[in-house]
Amino acid sequence: MRKLQASDLMTPALLIDLERLENNLKSMMEKAEYNGVDLRPHIKTHKCIEIGMKQLEYGAQGITVSTMGEARVFAEAGFDDITYAVPIVPNKFDSVEHVSEKAHLNVLLDNESIAEQLDAFCRKTEILLDVFVKVDCGYPRCGIDPKSPAAIKLVKKIHKSRNLNFEGILTHAGHAYGAISIQEVKDIAKKEQDIMIQFAKTLKAESKELAPEVVSIGSTPTTVLTHSFQEGITEIRPGNYVFFDYTQVALGICKVTDCALTVLSSVICESNGRAISDAGATALSKDLGPTHIEPNPGYGKIFQNYKKGVLDTSIIIESLSQEHGKIIYEDMSPKRYELGEKIRILPNHSCLTANLFDNYQVVEGDLILDTWRICRERIE
Repeated sequence: MRKLQASDLMTPALLIDLERLENNLKSMMEKAEYNGVDLRPHIKTHKCIEIGMKQLEYGAQGITVSTMGEARVFAEAGFDDITYAVPIVPNKFDSVEHVSEKAHLNVLLDNESIAEQLDAFCRKTEILLDVFVKVDCGYPRCGIDPKSPAAIKLVKKIHKSRNLNFEGILTHAGHAYGAISIQEVKDIAKKEQDIMIQFAKTLKAESKELAPEVVSIGSTPTTVLTHSFQEGITEIRPGNYVFFDYTQVALGICKVTDCALTVLSSVICESNGRAISDAGATALSKDLGPTHIEPNPGYGKIFQNYKKGVLDTSIIIESLSQEHGKIIYEDMSPKRYELGEKIRILPNHSCLTANLFDNYQVVEGDLILDTWRICRERIE
């Protein structure tokens, strides 16, 4: 009986190159082991139990999630050490109780008032909860300014709380994605570590009881481009590294041949120097990609030769509607494809692309090895 091939799939379909995935997992495991730091990967990139299990096999000490829905799904699948890496708010407290019944859960705080409310909830429900303080290391999103008096005050508040345990400090250098050179990413990576190590020293100088047990940093760009982590960093939380994507390629974080996730699409129309594919916004997302590096990257890149990692630079996915992708031939070729021909697309942002599908097709070459479910439940 003939085995199913990727070319047999109805499109659009989401493909994982198993060899590339495992190479990425192995590489990050070796980096963590070399540096003596814990690896707690962010599963928001893949939202997949099978990949999470592989990450544990490749040295992860626990996982990081972005929603309490993810925390529930992975806790129910047997993952027993989870960090919810978004500052907690009261409407998530009931989910904290539910997940804590199945797994060890760490949560984040960056606000003193929420700390008081969380402690009151934990006293009422008889939960003892480990807490991290979220630190702003230059990415103006969430997190407390580590140089502000409020930072030490918050840590003291948590430390004195009856049912909260101050576990450590955590940050995310998301602004690394806005860098325009490898050196700039490296500079951000160093500053990320400098800020966290200095804050840890400040807390210890205030009181030995306030010294953080865990100093956790994240972001795939800063993690990948750091060869040796400074003494005092205890944990790394990369996420995108499992797949990579075109944005990471443009930043210089990886090679095209490291990218494990692609979208398989079909050409459904062609005329006048353009083609239409069946991969629209619901397959590729409308992430504009690295426009700060490449003025018009399009909505993903089409492979000329997947095995060799060669992208076709003479065409651009110019626009997307819901189920259509408009491909422009910059060399004004009259004809490039046969109708129904399959094309393979490297997405700009693998995390958003994965979130748009229900399943991965796991492939080795063109052979389909397995189908893995994407868990997109957002039960809060």
